[in-house]
Amino acid sequence: MGPDEIRSQGFSLKELFRDVAYEIDYYQRDYTWGEDEVRTLLRDLCEAFRNWSTDPAYLRRPHTAPQYFLGPFVYYEPSKNRRYLVDGQQRFVTLHLLFLQLRLWAQEAGYPRAVDRLNRVVTTDGDQFSVGITDHDPVLRAVSEGRKYETGAGDSLSRRNVWARSQQIESQLVEELDAEKLHRFTEWLLDRVVLVGIRAASADHGYRMFETMNDRGARLTAVDLLKSHLLSHVGTGEDQLNTQWHEMLRELTTDREDPAAASRFIKAYLLAHCAREGLGDDRRQIATNLNVWVRQNAAHLGLVPERPDNFLKFVQDMLKSARLYRPFLAASRELKRDGDRLETVLFNERNGLSVQAVAVLAAINPDDQPSDAKDKGRLVAAYLDRWYALRVLQDLPVQSADADTLVHTTLVPLLRNSRTVTDVASALGNLVLHDPGSIRDAVTLGLRGNNAHQIRYLLARATAYVEEACRRPHDILAYLDRDQFHIEHLWANHHHRVREEIPDSVVFRSLRNQLGGLGLLMGRENSSINDLPLHDKAALYARSNVLLGIIAPGYDRRNPLLRDLIKTHQLDKTLRSFGPRESMTTVIETRQELYLSLFEHIWNPQRLGIPVSLPTAHNDHDEPPGHACQTTPRRRPATGGRRTDVAKMIDAQVLTAGTRIVLTYRSTDHWATIDESGGIILAATGGTPYGRADEAGAVARGTKTCQGMNEWHVEDEDGMRTTLRTLRDRAVESGAL
Repeated sequence: MGPDEIRSQGFSLKELFRDVAYEIDYYQRDYTWGEDEVRTLLRDLCEAFRNWSTDPAYLRRPHTAPQYFLGPFVYYEPSKNRRYLVDGQQRFVTLHLLFLQLRLWAQEAGYPRAVDRLNRVVTTDGDQFSVGITDHDPVLRAVSEGRKYETGAGDSLSRRNVWARSQQIESQLVEELDAEKLHRFTEWLLDRVVLVGIRAASADHGYRMFETMNDRGARLTAVDLLKSHLLSHVGTGEDQLNTQWHEMLRELTTDREDPAAASRFIKAYLLAHCAREGLGDDRRQIATNLNVWVRQNAAHLGLVPERPDNFLKFVQDMLKSARLYRPFLAASRELKRDGDRLETVLFNERNGLSVQAVAVLAAINPDDQPSDAKDKGRLVAAYLDRWYALRVLQDLPVQSADADTLVHTTLVPLLRNSRTVTDVASALGNLVLHDPGSIRDAVTLGLRGNNAHQIRYLLARATAYVEEACRRPHDILAYLDRDQFHIEHLWANHHHRVREEIPDSVVFRSLRNQLGGLGLLMGRENSSINDLPLHDKAALYARSNVLLGIIAPGYDRRNPLLRDLIKTHQLDKTLRSFGPRESMTTVIETRQELYLSLFEHIWNPQRLGIPVSLPTAHNDHDEPPGHACQTTPRRRPATGGRRTDVAKMIDAQVLTAGTRIVLTYRSTDHWATIDESGGIILAATGGTPYGRADEAGAVARGTKTCQGMNEWHVEDEDGMRTTLRTLRDRAVESGAL
C-alpha cells in the first residue's frame, strides 16, 4: 500500500475474527457501551435472524439469504494476523462477548460443530482471545469458563462494564431466542452478518483518520436536513424559525454527551402527534428517515408552499413541546428527589421502555401549562411502569416490541384525544379497568431463565417502599445495581438440608427461586454468607434492609414505624419474623404473600393518581387496603400476549388448553400442563405458569438451559410420545400454523 492509500473489504464475522488478534491504540477510550447500546445491537441481530429464519427458501439455501450489514470499522495491520482497531472497539468487544455466551450454550447443549466454529472466533490459538485487550482478560476468562467474576476495588470501569454487559447478553439471549434456535442463530451470525473494514496504511495514518472521524463538525444529520427544508419554505419568517429552532435544541441539551437527543425528541414528537394511526410505514420511516418522511407527507402535515405560516407554527409547536418535555428528559437520565415525583420515568428508561417519550408527548399539548403537562406525563409514566410490573408478575413478554405495540396502537390514539389532566387520568383508568389478570396471579413467580432483571426490579421497588415507610435512608438505584446488591436466596442450593420436608428436587428448585425465597443483600455480605442455613443468616440480615431484617426474631420490637406500617397495611401475618423450626415451605409462602401485598400497594392505580371505579363483590372491612383497587381476575385473551410456538399452537387449536406433556430426564418423567395462554404449569409445583417450554424444562431437569420444544412430548392414548417440535413442524407443513 502507498503511504496514505485506503482500502476497504467486506468481512463476514467468521472471516473477521478467524486467526486474527485485535488490539487498540493508546488514544482509544475504554469500553463504554451501556445497557441501551448492547440491548439495541442484540435486539436488531435477533430481529434480523427471525426475519431470515421464517423464510423457507433461505432455510433450504442459507447462502442465498441477504447479508446483514453491521456497519464499517477502521483498522491498520502492522503484521499478519494482528490488527489495531481505529474505530469499532465497542462493537468488537460486544460481539466477542456474544460469541463467548453462545459457546457456553453450545457446550452445555452438546453441539460440537457450533463449539468448534465459535472456538475459531473466540481465540486465535485456543488460549489468546481474539479481542486482545489485556485489562479485560480476567473477566473474559471467567465468562469463558462459565463462572462468576467478583469485581473488586482494583477493577477498572471498563472491566466492570465488560462483566455487566456479558451478564446482560446472557439473559437477553435467553429472552430473545428459544434454545432450539440458538444453533441456527450461531450459523447465521457467523456466515451472514458482515462488516466493512476500512484499512489505514499505518499507525500514523490510522490516528489521522481517527481525528477526522471524531471531528464534531463533520456531517449533516437528519435534524439538520429537516431544518434546511423548513427554512427554505417559511418565507419572511426565516429568521424567526431559525431562532426558535435553536431554542428548541437548547431545551433538549440537558446532557452534552448526548448529541442524538434532538433527533430522538423530533422522532417522538412526530410519532406522538403526526404519524397516522394504523400506518406502520409512518412509524418505520420516521424512525429511520424523519426528514424524508416530513417531505413526502407535506400535504398531511399542512407543510405546503402556499402556507408558509404553517412551517413556522410547526416549529413553534415543537419548541413549546420541547420546553414542556424537558423535565421528563432530565428525569430519564437521573433520579429526581424533588417534588416532581417523576421517578418512574427513570425506571421505565432502565426497563427498556424508552418508547414512553412518545406516549408522554401524545398526552401533552403544546399550549399546556407546565404544571398540567407534568401531571399528564407523570400519569403516563406511572401507567407504563404498572403495565411493566403486571406483565412481569404474569410472566408475559416485556420486550421493547410489546411496549411499542401498547404505545402506538393503544395509548397514542387515546392520549391524542385527551385535552385535560382529568381526561388523561380517565383514559388510563379505563385501560386499567380492563387489564387482564392481576398481581395475585404471581402465586409462585420467581427467578427463571431470563427474568433476573425484572425480578431485581420487583425486589428493589418492594425494598425501597418499606424502607421509605420506615423513614430509613435508602438508595433504590443501588438496589437496581447488580454489583452493589445481589439477589439473595434465603435457602442455599443444598437440597439435602430440606429433603425430609421436600423430597422432590424439582419442587425444591422451584420453591427456592420464588419471590418469597429472595431478597436484596449488599454484594459483600452475600458473598460471605450465601452458603449458610437460614437461621444462621437471619441475625446478619438484621443489619440489612427491613424486608430481610424482619426475618430475625425480635427485629420489630424497637421499631415503631415498622409496627405502624404493619398495622396500616394489615401485614401482621406476613411482615414478620420466623423461628428456626418453621419450614421452608411456610417461610416462602408467607413471604410470597407479603411481596404480592406490597406490590398491590405500590401499583395501586388510585395511589398512582389513576381513578378506577370497580364493581365490588362484597364489603369486607377486614380486606387489606389495595385489594379494593384490584380488578376481578379475568380470563386472559387467547395467548395472553405470549409469542411462543406453544402459544401459537394453542391459538391455532393444534394443541388445546389442558394438554398434558412429559419430559424424561435421567429416567424420571416430569409432567406438566399447557394452559389457555400457552403457559406451562409443572405438575410437581403448580402455580404460576412458565412462559416458555425452555424454562419449564430447565427447572424440571435442574440444568441451566433446555431445548424445551425437543424435550417436552405429548403422549397419546397408546403411550406413543411426540415432541412439541414435531407437532409444530407438522402444523407448519399442513398450513395450520
